[in-house]
Amino acid sequence: MDPIALALVLGGASLHATWNLFAKKASAGLPFIWLYDLVSVLVFAPFALLAWRGGAAALPPAGWAAVACSSMAHQLYALALQRGYRAGDFSVVYPVARGTGPLISVLVAVAVLGERPPLAAWAGIAAILGGIVLVSGLRLRGRAGPGRAGRNGPGLLWGLLTGSMIATYTVIDGWTMHSLRLEPVTYYVIGLALRAAMIAPMALRDPPALGEQWRRNALAIVTVGVLSPLAYLMVLYAMGRAPLAYVAPARELSLLIGMVLGALVLRETVGAVRLLGGGSMLAGVVLLALAR
Repeated sequence: MDPIALALVLGGASLHATWNLFAKKASAGLPFIWLYDLVSVLVFAPFALLAWRGGAAALPPAGWAAVACSSMAHQLYALALQRGYRAGDFSVVYPVARGTGPLISVLVAVAVLGERPPLAAWAGIAAILGGIVLVSGLRLRGRAGPGRAGRNGPGLLWGLLTGSMIATYTVIDGWTMHSLRLEPVTYYVIGLALRAAMIAPMALRDPPALGEQWRRNALAIVTVGVLSPLAYLMVLYAMGRAPLAYVAPARELSLLIGMVLGALVLRETVGAVRLLGGGSMLAGVVLLALAR
């Protein structure tokens, strides 16, 4: 895996875990999402304009189709994630969402996009996915008794739905970066504007709710609005330098970072099993970095 691509993925993973922590603490709904979408468009539109003036190619028809499909998946992801954070714990929703996303992405990359990772890369993918299972605690939750399983059920379900949306937009965007070779910032900012437009009628229907969200969660709105696009732009640039089957699992190091943030900020318990899972994920990323 290209060292620059690896650095982009690791940086994106750190930013991703950070903005998700702010989103969890806000645990808001559609008005919160529309406001941070608006912040994202305002902050990153000038960079898209600079890329366009610098010679970035216009989007072909296939590019516009990819933007539309990706934007829909991104917005469904945002809505499912916020619903999951209201229904379940951060330590359930976040790892399940991040864990199912790369699993589906890798399978699609191999089955549909024709990518053929070498044995070392497969070992790295397996180590990361195995670490995800341990970090998420899914194996242990079955022994926790019906009461606890019932409490975790909504978080698990919303996490799985969120993960399926992650896989959907990851495959679309990975194909777009490799096949169409579009400028990532232009492609993504157009998608941001489309996502904000999709839910604008619903958000603007209740101006007092928007004002209340801004008063209560202004810091979270700005943080998510800046860090979320920045994190994913780093991943898009990595997709242009490395196969999707490598990038999708490697970015799940955000799970390990999220586990640390959960322990330090949300005071969640991190036991030996989760530490073992984190070590497995680190080993997997090293294998991906060494694979050719």
